Amino acid sequence: MDHTKNFTTPLVGSAGIPALGFGTWELKGSDGVEGVATALNMGYEHIDTAQAYHNEEKVAEGIKESGVDRDKFFLTAKIFPEDGHFEPEKFIEQAKISQDRLGTTPDLLLLHWPDPDVALERTLDAAQKVRQMGLTKHIGVSNFTIEYLKRALAYEPEIVCNQVEYHPFIDQSKLESFMREHKMALTAYSPLARGDAFDSDVLKKIADETGSSVSQVTLAWIMARGHICIPKATSKDHIADNLKSRDLKLTDEQIDQISALRSSSGRKIDPDFAPEWDDSAA
Repeated sequence: MDHTKNFTTPLVGSAGIPALGFGTWELKGSDGVEGVATALNMGYEHIDTAQAYHNEEKVAEGIKESGVDRDKFFLTAKIFPEDGHFEPEKFIEQAKISQDRLGTTPDLLLLHWPDPDVALERTLDAAQKVRQMGLTKHIGVSNFTIEYLKRALAYEPEIVCNQVEYHPFIDQSKLESFMREHKMALTAYSPLARGDAFDSDVLKKIADETGSSVSQVTLAWIMARGHICIPKATSKDHIADNLKSRDLKLTDEQIDQISALRSSSGRKIDPDFAPEWDDSAA
């Protein structure tokens, strides 16, 4: 399942993950099918889904409807820590379920959130077995703090990715530095800050300067930082607009202007079960 030679999108990290992906959170029913099919046919080379999105079957339908060969795109899936799914036997079972729902093997399988009720080492042991069984090629995590990453890397050095909230308004500098030091890819979810990007005068000014959209500027900034982004879109126009961010080159000055927007109070996603974030523990 080595796609490296087939991709035109810049690749990030040891797993060779395309820097721009198509996120499928909240894409249900026909929206999920049509969104995935449209994205693949337009040239997206990375699709991101999760069991918690309850749309794996629709993602599979979209893949089939697109007619795009499997070796032309990277697929990320996630297992959510509910109903004891991070217990080793259940984790392996859930990996098989995701593979069956998707109709194909994901390139990357993530632990969607930390689970304080199950020893991380036990879940990672199961994840290693999942990889050995051919149910995924790579193992990653999501919403892991530095402390969780330290524990994870001590047991499994080949964790290739941490998917976290990342956009111009959140200060993830501590986590970002740690991940760079350990050569771990960062995937940005909610890259447009749930719409807040469109209210930013700085982003609008740079969009005017570059003759592009705020979405393109924001996504291009994330990729210029060396990260992966997985924006969600439903309309064909927005899917196409986001794709153009791959070709937008920002100046160093513009990148610095956007980076200066970060704030310790910029987090948008903070459920009750979240760990103590690095930015809140300063």
